[in-house]
Amino acid sequence: MVSYDLIVIGGGPAGSTAASVASRLGLKTLILEKSKKGRDKFCAGGITYGVEKFLIEKISREISETIELKIGGFVVISPKGRELIIKYSEKLRKYGGLVRRSVFDAKLMEIAESEGAELIEGKTVSNISKSDGEIIAETLDSEKYRSSYVILATGVQDKLGEKVGLPPFKMDQLGACWGTECPYDMNVVFKLWSNRKFIPIYLFFGVAPTGYGWIFPKRNHLNIGIGTNLGYFRNHRKVFQNFLEIARKAEVLPPDFRAEHDRAWLIPFGDVPRKKTYSIEYRLLAVGDAAGFVHPVTGEGLYGAIYGAAIAAETTKKALDANDPRILAEYEKRWWSEFGTDMFVYGKKIADTLYKSEFMMEMGVRVLMADEEGARRLGYLIAHYNNEVSKRMYERISGLNLLVLALKSLKAPMKVEYEV
Repeated sequence: MVSYDLIVIGGGPAGSTAASVASRLGLKTLILEKSKKGRDKFCAGGITYGVEKFLIEKISREISETIELKIGGFVVISPKGRELIIKYSEKLRKYGGLVRRSVFDAKLMEIAESEGAELIEGKTVSNISKSDGEIIAETLDSEKYRSSYVILATGVQDKLGEKVGLPPFKMDQLGACWGTECPYDMNVVFKLWSNRKFIPIYLFFGVAPTGYGWIFPKRNHLNIGIGTNLGYFRNHRKVFQNFLEIARKAEVLPPDFRAEHDRAWLIPFGDVPRKKTYSIEYRLLAVGDAAGFVHPVTGEGLYGAIYGAAIAAETTKKALDANDPRILAEYEKRWWSEFGTDMFVYGKKIADTLYKSEFMMEMGVRVLMADEEGARRLGYLIAHYNNEVSKRMYERISGLNLLVLALKSLKAPMKVEYEV
């Protein structure tokens, strides 16, 4: 049986990034992917400024080849139909864009292979065990693979984390998204949006009790979906069709546009991250959705996935060189320090307020419409410009005289536009 330095279970963005970094550091790395290269995952397909910048600087410039459209800004639509329009300056348009996840994920796998990682497709790992100081990953077809360390990048539905002693995801740590990515004549859509003077993404608050609905354009497709916590994951068709009607009335979708939701995905959302993301006993680190690395406000998971994956690979290299699996505990300290506090302390404080009720979502949009600096900071948060965006947003809204702004917001116009 061939033995590896590292087995990465799961070939999504987190797994592929971890494999690329580990291989570059000299680790003999194997990726076990349950599906095939080019498999799809349902999400909006927005690559933030922070994600593309990180991948270009740390992984490969090739990732930019997958971007179909650049993000020119975004439009937040409140439950009452008010529009907060944020146009990105040239600085924020430098990185970030819109991708098809099947293409984006496949490119990351290809990059990992080009760095020297071995990829075996169609392998679902069903068990992890220990033997003679090594870890054994066993697949459903009874194949066994040995390694010194493991990185778990399997998402939230897999139970491997629980089998090695990681805390299970609870109901208040899970969310779901559903919708479609359908072929469409985008010239019709862009003509409808021509008054924007830029290509935006749309975020609709109020279409679900927590979370939001989105409409993201691609070159020849429309990605439309809703994300909310798992407790509200029901009445899917009714909620989705109501959302489409709201979007048609807002003139974001053509009046004759019709679609059905045809895909869904379970994600971490709410009280994230996972309460523990490493196992010294099983020499394992969890990354991406398996670690709960999703922003509590935006539901965006790629930033935490790739950033955490790079940290995981570097920590594994350090533990391997020292022949000391106890070093794996440094992983959790490091990701908390580098991006965790911003996302899961300050981000969670914002989300806990914003998603209390439809009234709070409406007031949140109105307050930012009345506060240009707050709106600008929201622009940086949506772009995930750096590791302080949630902190800066929270500091702004907590330092405001909200009563004065709330009174001012009562006279808020139906549309406000700022540039960031």
